[in-house]
Amino acid sequence: MRPTAARRAAILDAALAEFATQGVAGTSIEDIRRRSGASVGSIYHHFGDKDGIAGALYLEGLSDYQQGFVSVLDEAKTTRAGVEGGVMHHVGWIAEHRELARFLLLGRDARVVVATERPLRVLNRRFFAQVAGWTRPRIEAGELRKLEPELMTALWIGPSQDLARHWLARRSRISLPDAAPALAQAAWRSLSRGG
Repeated sequence: MRPTAARRAAILDAALAEFATQGVAGTSIEDIRRRSGASVGSIYHHFGDKDGIAGALYLEGLSDYQQGFVSVLDEAKTTRAGVEGGVMHHVGWIAEHRELARFLLLGRDARVVVATERPLRVLNRRFFAQVAGWTRPRIEAGELRKLEPELMTALWIGPSQDLARHWLARRSRISLPDAAPALAQAAWRSLSRGG
């Protein structure tokens, strides 16, 4: 990693750690500077301000998740493998990136919304177009049910998303990774024509 990229990553890592303990509103640039070892000038150079840091953290985390999801679909040998693999990716990514997932799913405040509104629309539009590009021929082939995109997403990822929120908030006695196979099978039953 180049020094500039390493510095930027260190700032984001420090911000995530601070946001996890103090929230975005309770974290100062000085907290991030102290934890990252970066200068205030470096922080402002890379992100502009704290809202810029929070926005970058949100967008980069979501982009990493989405790229992984699309890769699972692209590599799936069967429709079932794609549907179930999407759920397994969803659960696995959240378990592997617990603090970042907590920030994405539970910690989004008004500042992050404002800082990410336009780029988030672009990111999501591309992601959902890629997912639709994978599902459309499988719907036409009769392997998947023809559903409105929002309903398909709710049936595919909704249950694992709901359990993940409880797991991340420490309100679930169920292990999210242990529940992944059952969630994946349920998604397939909900979306498949034969389900």
